[in-house]
Amino acid sequence: MFLVGIIVVFYWKFFLKGLIPFPGDLMIGAYFPWLEYKWGNAVGVVIKNTLISDIFSQFYLWKNESASSLANGIWPLWNPYSYSGLPLLATFNYGILNPLNMLIALLGKNTGWSYIVIFQTFGSAISMYFFLKSLKKQTASSLIGAVVYSFGGFAMVRSQFVNVGYAYVYLPAALMLIEYTSRDKNGNRLAFLSPLIFLIATAGHFQSMVYSGVLIASYYVYRIGIKSKKCNLIFLISVLLSIGMSLIQLLPTIELMNHSVRFEEGYIKSVNYGLLPGRNLITLIAPDFFGNPSTGNYWGFLNYHETIAYAGVIGIFALMFGILNFRKLKVEKFFIITAIIALCLQFDTPLGKSIYLLKIPFMWTSSAGRVNFVFLLSIPVIVSGMVDRLHLLSIYEKIRIAFLPIALIVTSGIVSFFCLFLFKQSGLNSILELEIANLNIGIRNLVIPLAITGMTTIIILLSNKAVFWKYAILIVVLADLFRFGWKYNPFVSESYIFPSTEVIDFIKKDESIFRVDREASELLPPNTWAGYGLMSPSGYDPMAVMSYVKQYSFDLNGYDNGGISRYSELNRINAEALGKYNVKYLLAIKRDKESRIPGDLVSYKINEDEWSRVFETKSVAVMQNLKYEERARIVDTDGNNANGTAEIVSYENNKVVIKFSNFDGEKLLLADTYYPGWIATINGNKTKIGDEIMPFRTVDIRGLKEGEVVFEYRPKSFYVGLLISAISFGGWLGLVIFQVIDLRRKQR
Repeated sequence: MFLVGIIVVFYWKFFLKGLIPFPGDLMIGAYFPWLEYKWGNAVGVVIKNTLISDIFSQFYLWKNESASSLANGIWPLWNPYSYSGLPLLATFNYGILNPLNMLIALLGKNTGWSYIVIFQTFGSAISMYFFLKSLKKQTASSLIGAVVYSFGGFAMVRSQFVNVGYAYVYLPAALMLIEYTSRDKNGNRLAFLSPLIFLIATAGHFQSMVYSGVLIASYYVYRIGIKSKKCNLIFLISVLLSIGMSLIQLLPTIELMNHSVRFEEGYIKSVNYGLLPGRNLITLIAPDFFGNPSTGNYWGFLNYHETIAYAGVIGIFALMFGILNFRKLKVEKFFIITAIIALCLQFDTPLGKSIYLLKIPFMWTSSAGRVNFVFLLSIPVIVSGMVDRLHLLSIYEKIRIAFLPIALIVTSGIVSFFCLFLFKQSGLNSILELEIANLNIGIRNLVIPLAITGMTTIIILLSNKAVFWKYAILIVVLADLFRFGWKYNPFVSESYIFPSTEVIDFIKKDESIFRVDREASELLPPNTWAGYGLMSPSGYDPMAVMSYVKQYSFDLNGYDNGGISRYSELNRINAEALGKYNVKYLLAIKRDKESRIPGDLVSYKINEDEWSRVFETKSVAVMQNLKYEERARIVDTDGNNANGTAEIVSYENNKVVIKFSNFDGEKLLLADTYYPGWIATINGNKTKIGDEIMPFRTVDIRGLKEGEVVFEYRPKSFYVGLLISAISFGGWLGLVIFQVIDLRRKQR
């Protein structure tokens, strides 16, 4: 009941005011066409956090799309809205098969989304609480550990991404099964690892899935060993069944990985793989020393949410306690070691860099900061162990525990003050103005951590005398982590979530099948058009199809050997090329002669002889492409239009039906992305899909005067995975039933 209460308190803006945990303020407060309106405010929309645009550019969109598809009995296999089409379920990152997604279908888009966000925090708190109780921790220390786990830095900065949070929900439950098994050596509980591992795999965060697998296997060996044949057998069977159950997700993902930009783009190397410099150690206790995107003053290394290892001020006290008392501890030893390894992997150490130099599978393509998943799992266990034992320590031992947190803050403060003094004495204030401002931010943001550190230190020193000292720690931890979470995460009115505008309403009046695009500017950020059912050849996704990205780069931007990127956006505006990609409307910002908004001029890249202004507001012009081409058309072998007609009679995510009449054409072209798994029939007869006119799909219609072509997305990777998953699930049910029968037989 206590955990339920604090969840309600943390999410009070949703429960009492109806606000949604979603960065809609950033979407409509920073981008046109929404930026033209004040949305009921005197001066427009105030933006809380400028960093988390991925939530409205990806996660919210694709979770809604998948929930809608599944509710209609359709597998969410294909995304037709971006990149002229892209696999959806296979992208993995969006947790398409997360069962909680169905809350969107049951409760509506925004309410369902809110409960998906909230359940991560609640579920992880409950899960960690019962895991700590299985370790025989006291109630107060278990509650403190649960709070640290569910409201810790890594969990909070990613809470609205709704993927890694679900791995956090199920992982402690898996460890709890192992813990109970370590006592009775029965092994029957281990069968329930299968659904838990499946749920971790379908959460949608690849790195957390890998880390969870390593942690589960390591903890099993640490707590149970390899001597119990029965436990080993059930554990092995359960893991194999969980992998089999997860293949419905994993096989399509592996297939897409081999066709994606994931392994080729150079972003991760350009930022030193996300490995943190030593100065970032201060963020373990003062997370905003380098500023915070929610206050618009972040000046640190890389993205804020890729660098946060914050587990509350209490986390550093606990880590120091664990290191100093390592020999005396039992289960905590495992988590002290994992926490230290996680830190070494996150920072620019030989161990951290080895992951990338050796190209360790499933790890080297992502930022080093993702290992914070492991760090935040480990710290709550050490925290609960510390709270249970503090009253047994001498005053000298308690002072030693308090040394590291205080030393970190004092050292950082002294160094910052010294640097400020040198800068001001140097007489180069104008040159070093930015550095001085940054150091001022750092010093200012040490005040609250110093106060929390001081309070925690006092409570620790008085732990032998004060009666309610554990609950005092709990209150301090809640204040610390609630402050952090509230500062970072926005809550907005439902009216801020993909609201309609005059520009969008105008485009949606056109009921034909077409695509839109926009000049690369502060206008309709990538993928957001999908929120209105609009489609585009552009897009943003870390699993974008390599062949499409290369062809897009060549056709639309004129790059022969352009860099591979997850971003496909227009750098030039070629009406003919865009027409071939089925782009009918282009959105452009209107500026004056000094490039100020609003104005009457559109970008010099737009040749207005090839585009017609069909609608405009003060700041945005909708340009219609005079060289527009239909999505389905009759062409010759070179892709040039031929005599004939092609009409799309049905266009669904996984299926397209086209009727055609042909005079002298050789191919029917559908201007959708070519990708393995699409099959085609002509008048009911299976035919090959060609990729000669990249990046589109074609079928050969030579000799045919008329007929019907049906394209269907039926990837073998998915259907083979579905079959194996079903068999594995059946095998798991059989295992559980066998154990129940065996248990009843023994009871008789």
